[in-house]
Amino acid sequence: MKRISLLSIMLIVLFLGSCQIGKSQETTNEKEVEIKVQSGNSLTHKNLTIFLIRGKDKVSRNYITLQEAMENKNIVLHETSNVGELSVDNKSDKYIFILSGDIVKGGKQDRTIAEDVILKPGCKNIPLKSFCVEQSRWRQRGSESASQFSSSGKMLSNKNLKIAAREKKEQSAVWSEVSNFQSKAGANVNADIKSRESATSLQLTLENKDLQSVVKEYIKAMEPLFTGKDDILGFGFCVNGKISTIDAFGNAALFAKLKSKLLESAANEAVFQYNDKLVFEDPSVTDIQSFIDTAKKGKETVRNTGENTIEKKYVTEKSILFCTFNSGASTQPVHITIYNSEDVNLQTGSPTINNQQIYQYGGINRRN
Repeated sequence: MKRISLLSIMLIVLFLGSCQIGKSQETTNEKEVEIKVQSGNSLTHKNLTIFLIRGKDKVSRNYITLQEAMENKNIVLHETSNVGELSVDNKSDKYIFILSGDIVKGGKQDRTIAEDVILKPGCKNIPLKSFCVEQSRWRQRGSESASQFSSSGKMLSNKNLKIAAREKKEQSAVWSEVSNFQSKAGANVNADIKSRESATSLQLTLENKDLQSVVKEYIKAMEPLFTGKDDILGFGFCVNGKISTIDAFGNAALFAKLKSKLLESAANEAVFQYNDKLVFEDPSVTDIQSFIDTAKKGKETVRNTGENTIEKKYVTEKSILFCTFNSGASTQPVHITIYNSEDVNLQTGSPTINNQQIYQYGGINRRN
């Protein structure tokens, strides 16, 4: 009887221990996601509302962005002839922060970077997961290099595209969302925004002068919200009265470097979703804060996205929250993103292109 009793106690202890482990994977450390929304820090233009995330810096390390690194020749992105992966060298003595959704122009096809990655100074041959945001081309374009990428001034243009790349990780979904954006945004600016040089290129679409004209109008209208404030850590935005995306960074300096790119992306989403017959009311500060606080409590998964980059993800029925950490540098995230996923189909369809597949001249060649 004593043996049975002891065994029973051991089983109970093990059971309770496993319950605690399971519980810890269901909720975040609340201090990791401290995003507070304050009244009086928002501005609306047409169907786009921006609300600021303000506060004290939580991360002391200085980072340069991918765009900054490419402009200053601090980095080399190599074409690997594998759609799903690029290779990168950090030629500088600085830490480089690469933002999920960054688009790199050139190579054999324009690509988007699939996830946040932090590069150590001097690191070489680091793999970067990517998706192509251009079909059919698999060769040099104009005077661009086919072996390297030249710039990164744009990022994915709307939430659906970002989720397709970062959460669904599905190439066909990325292509579908690029095409959808081109069609709807083009109709809303009353112009064909596809490039004659490469009709499927999202990068060249985002450079289109008709689209840029409308996007710049949104950006100009939003600029006063940011003026004179040096404690901005990020912003969230609503389109057509619905919360879309929230981005917050570990310090104001990093956000300031990424502000223009993020703001342009928000404006592109507003153009994409524009409907002049739609009547809407923006969510209140309380509604937005409730959305953030609920997103913190999603089911957790943790993985490495680079040599010294850790990603924590929290998923609920209506949101996907990503926290990016520079491992060994800080207990606070370098970047937090929250997507409203309630209107997004997260079902995956066709498989992602993998290392045994190459997209070439308009088709996928499978290597058996």
